[in-house]
Amino acid sequence: MGTDFEDYDHEALRTYFVEQGLALGSGDLEAVADRFDAAAVLVLAEETVALQSPEQVHDLLREHANAPDPGDAVALVPEVTDSAELGWALLWVEVRWSLRDELAAERASRHVRYLLRRARGTFEVCVVVPLP
Repeated sequence: MGTDFEDYDHEALRTYFVEQGLALGSGDLEAVADRFDAAAVLVLAEETVALQSPEQVHDLLREHANAPDPGDAVALVPEVTDSAELGWALLWVEVRWSLRDELAAERASRHVRYLLRRARGTFEVCVVVPLP
């Protein structure tokens, strides 16, 4: 089983998600796609989507970027709410994303689970599971 979140570098993980939130908020799809493993998976209630190239990640992000955002959010602020280490390279992480408006007021929040792999001196997204 996994170990407690405090057993590995909490700050590096937090920084990883802050940078991802900045990239998402600014629409930098290239930077977000760079954070995915070469063969990542998005697991939704109605389907599972294999993401096998940066182009597929871009397409998925563009599709979601064009969808109306709750409360016209302009920033995404992450909070790591749960995490477990699964061996030496894998982390199972839950993030609460706070969607903020131009006055930094929270308009909505979303919870997402990620399976991350330690790689390239940082983390790579292997699996994304948005929670209801």
